[in-house]
Amino acid sequence: MPSIRFTASVVIAAAGSLALTACGTQTASSTSTTPVGSQVSALSARQPAEKRFLDLLNEFARQCSPDAPSGSGAAPDPGTLPGGIPSGAAPRTDKPAGTPDANGDIPIPVDESGEMPDKPMQSGPPQEAELGEIEKCAAAKHAERLTAKAAGEPHTTYSTLQQTIIAAGYPADRIHKMPDLGGDPRARVDLRFMGSGLAVDVIGTGTGVIAEPFGAPEDESVSVAEVRRKPNLDAPSS
Repeated sequence: MPSIRFTASVVIAAAGSLALTACGTQTASSTSTTPVGSQVSALSARQPAEKRFLDLLNEFARQCSPDAPSGSGAAPDPGTLPGGIPSGAAPRTDKPAGTPDANGDIPIPVDESGEMPDKPMQSGPPQEAELGEIEKCAAAKHAERLTAKAAGEPHTTYSTLQQTIIAAGYPADRIHKMPDLGGDPRARVDLRFMGSGLAVDVIGTGTGVIAEPFGAPEDESVSVAEVRRKPNLDAPSS
């Protein structure tokens, strides 16, 4: 089954949940042994970074989606969301299969048992995945943003590399330290969100960074640091 890729409308809908998340976290903290002030400070520090990140995803999704909505916060058409019913479409019916509905159409039976099919067993590390067309477009924009931010400056330590990625608008908890590549520091940035499988390898150099987007499994329980990249067939032979 083809994977569901993110759209601008999904990013917009999710961005509005930040404020509700903040309220829920603060309420839950009343029963915690951690001082409330410390939790609020930590939350306040995380929220602006996460909001900037969602704004960045939103901007690139709009630029890469010809049919992206132009509104700033309008609710998306349910038909654009996974499992949604497009506006004007007949709702699902519980009538027996083969019974025409009010429009004369014969509905397709819907399995509402709630049981999910078993996932196939996978051996070995997760493999690099293919990116959809919108993701490829967004990937190029993320790579350009990262290389422009680092241009002209040496990035020969992981600390410098990490700080540049954060300054480019990517939250620290989405940056994963990787083993050095030929002595150069390397990090992976997890850009997965709402069905997207996008990630970026960022390698420090003496004059900036090299950013290489790639596809990761959409399952965010799988760390992007574990993904095995495909061989680069365009790389010069050693």
